[in-house]
Amino acid sequence: MKNARHLRLMVLTLALAAGCASEGMPPGGPVDKAPPRLMKVTPDSGALRVGLRQVVTFQFDEVINERTRTGGPLDQGVVVSPSDGAISVDWHRTYLTIRNRKGWRPDIAYTVTILSGLQDLSGNATKRPLQSVFSTGSVIPHGEVHGVAFDWAAQTAASGARVEAMIGNDTALKFVAVADSTGRFTLTTLPPATLRVRAYIDANSNRVLDPRELWDSSSVAPADTASREFYMFVHDTIGPSLSDVTAIDSLTLRVHFDRPVLPGATPDVSQFSLKMKDSTKADSVPLPILRVSSAARYDTVSQQRKLFVLDSVFRADTSAAGRKAVQKKDSLTRALRQDSIAQAQIASVKSARDTVKPVVKPKPSRAAPLSDFILELGQPLPYDKFATLSVRGVLGLTGHTPKLARVKQVVLRKPAPKDSTAVKKPAPKDSAVVKKP
Repeated sequence: MKNARHLRLMVLTLALAAGCASEGMPPGGPVDKAPPRLMKVTPDSGALRVGLRQVVTFQFDEVINERTRTGGPLDQGVVVSPSDGAISVDWHRTYLTIRNRKGWRPDIAYTVTILSGLQDLSGNATKRPLQSVFSTGSVIPHGEVHGVAFDWAAQTAASGARVEAMIGNDTALKFVAVADSTGRFTLTTLPPATLRVRAYIDANSNRVLDPRELWDSSSVAPADTASREFYMFVHDTIGPSLSDVTAIDSLTLRVHFDRPVLPGATPDVSQFSLKMKDSTKADSVPLPILRVSSAARYDTVSQQRKLFVLDSVFRADTSAAGRKAVQKKDSLTRALRQDSIAQAQIASVKSARDTVKPVVKPKPSRAAPLSDFILELGQPLPYDKFATLSVRGVLGLTGHTPKLARVKQVVLRKPAPKDSTAVKKPAPKDSAVVKKP
C-alpha cells in the first residue's frame, strides 16, 4: 500500500512538471507590447556573389503572425527589387524565408524589404520597414531615386503607391519600391542608366497596372539628386463631358465635368452653346455667354463678398444696441486673436522640447486639375423655362476630347412667394419670479 501511494505521488509530480514545462507564457505574466525584433538576416546584408538559388531568411526573436496588419498574406508585405516574377514567402514560426521562383539573376544587386506592419501573435506591429541588400555579382550599385507620389485630383499624398523603374526595353526586370504613409519612396541599388519610372495606385494589390488605376511616369537618371513628384490620374481616351449644370441665379450657371480638364486648357466662351426654346419662333433662341471662369475662384470671391456685405450691414446699425453689438464683436475678435497667438507660442515651446518630431506630409506643388466652372450670361434666364447647354472640344488630362457633344438641360425655378400677411409672434417675455425677502 505504501509503495502504491508513493507511485501515485511520483506520477502526479511528473504531470505537474510537464504542465509547467509546456510552451507559452504562464498566466499573470507581463503583457507583450513590443513588436517582433529582427535578430539575423541570411545572407548578410551587403553580401556579394550570392548563389542564384539562395534563400533569404529573416529571423525574429518571437513567433510572428501569418497575416499582415491589414489582414493580407505575408507575401503582400514583402517587396523584392528588382523583380522579374513571382516570389515565395514561407512562414516558419520565428522566421520567414523568401525566394525568387525563377532564381536570382547573375550580376544583379537585390533589395529585399519587409514593409512595416509585420505582427507578432499579440498584434504588435513593426513601424519601420526591414531591409537587406545583397548581390549575385561583385558590385552593389549605389544609385538612388527619391520622390513623392500624389493623387493629383485629390491633392493628397498617395500612401502605399507602387513605384517601378525599368531600364531600356527590359520591361520584365523592374526595380520596385512602395511609398510610405507620407507618399515618399526611394528606389535603391540602381545601375548608372536612364530609367523609366512609373508610380501607380495598385488598388487590387495584384502588382499590375490596370486600366482604371491612377498612374504617372517620367524618365529619371540616378545622378539626378532632385526629388521627383508624380501626379497620378486615370489615363483614358474618353475626354471630359458635361455631368451637371445648375443655375445659381438668372445670370450665373455652375458647370461640372465628369473628368478633370487639362490645366492651361480652360474652355472658353466659343466652346459653349446655350439655347432656349421660344414658343413664338420655330428655332431655339441662343443666349449669350460673357465669361467662363474657375468655380473655385468664384466661390472664394463670393464668400468674401458675402462676409463683407454682412459686416457692412452689421456696422451700419448706429443705434445704441448696434454700437454695443459691434463693440462686443470687435472685443471677441481681439480676444480670439490674442488667444491664437498664445496657443501658437505654447505649441512652439512644446515642439522645441519634443524630441520626437511629427511626420509632415508633403504638399503638391502642382495645382489640382479643374472640373467645375462658372458661366456668366449676358441675358437673364427666364423663370421655369428649359434651356439647353452643350459644349465641344474640352481637353482632358490625356489631351483627348469626347467624340460626341454632351447636352444638358437647365432650368431656373421661380422662388416661392413670401407670405406678407403672416404676423410674427412676439418674443416671450422673461417671466422670472422675484422672491420677497
